[in-house]
Amino acid sequence: TFKFPVSEVETLSFWSQNDCFREQNRRQEGNEEYVFYDGPPFATGLPHYGHILAGTIKDVVTRYAATNGYHVTRRFGWDCHGLPVEYEIDQKLQVKSSDDVKRMGMDVYNEEC
Repeated sequence: TFKFPVSEVETLSFWSQNDCFREQNRRQEGNEEYVFYDGPPFATGLPHYGHILAGTIKDVVTRYAATNGYHVTRRFGWDCHGLPVEYEIDQKLQVKSSDDVKRMGMDVYNEEC
């Protein structure tokens, strides 16, 4: 009889011993990129069900892209969750347009965020 819990432990052990996640990324270096920059998990408040759901969907999408041959670099802290932070920084630095950001330098603006 097949035992799912035993199989799960064996599979996770194999993945861990062989560092499968990093190995898959290494093997796909040079392939077409699937760019996915995720945002900070709780920038807009305390964690709730929506964060878990969104995180699961984002994980599925990137895994699907990877299984279809794309090289997927995952970087956290980049998506629209930053918008409330950017708004606060715009107020603090009196930024009125993208020209203001260009004058101060994107690196300075990003560091402030």
